[in-house]
Amino acid sequence: MPRRRSTAAGGEQEGRRALVTGGAVRVGRAISLALGEAGYDVAVHFASSAAAASEVEAAIRDQGGRAATLEADLTQPRQAEGLVARAIARLGGLDLLVNNAAIFPHARPEAVSFDDWDRVFALNARAPFLCSRAAAAAMPDGGSIVNIADGGVDEGWPGYAPYLASKAALVSLTRSLARAWAPRLRVNAVAPGPVALPESFGPEERDEAAGRTALKRVGRAEDVAGAVLYLDRADYVTGEVLYVDGGARLV
Repeated sequence: MPRRRSTAAGGEQEGRRALVTGGAVRVGRAISLALGEAGYDVAVHFASSAAAASEVEAAIRDQGGRAATLEADLTQPRQAEGLVARAIARLGGLDLLVNNAAIFPHARPEAVSFDDWDRVFALNARAPFLCSRAAAAAMPDGGSIVNIADGGVDEGWPGYAPYLASKAALVSLTRSLARAWAPRLRVNAVAPGPVALPESFGPEERDEAAGRTALKRVGRAEDVAGAVLYLDRADYVTGEVLYVDGGARLV
């Protein structure tokens, strides 16, 4: 039986079942753990981080939750579509899909190959579409999809053209699917700013990232997780992009 969780209004409802793509590391890990803590049953997808996925599953189980790990290469269309069916089989249904899995390669535009471009779009844009379509066909009324976009789509970083183009496509997809599947399902996106910076960043780079925000600090992966929880619970919100960027767009 699904667990029960408290709602913001203080009542209870049946625990929801969630699939988080790329749910084993970085922001995805924080989302998976936050959902588990909030009473969701969580399917944690991974591509190569098997050990990290097992750690997340164990952490959710230690909290008394139900979790499963699912491996898939989302650049392969059949595996992307099949992931949703596998999550439903493990959890007994699906109420929330979080499209988080993405790659973030750095290269000047003149150095980007055809294969580089296709690889980024296959994971960052096509896979969310295929997973969303499969989820929409199986979700009950009241289901929701949350896509993890990026606040950088408004900034145009020269070293990340394919990545930002793919995230801009994801924002457009969010709005299109929100209209297509309303009122039965809701589709929203979170656009993080400087959150969970690369481990290779030194103090100067971190200070520079913080300086680009109104709040003058770098965010945490948990800030994104909180936004995902909000959007899944906000049943009068759809087609929106929620910026979690410390006010970077204001600076």
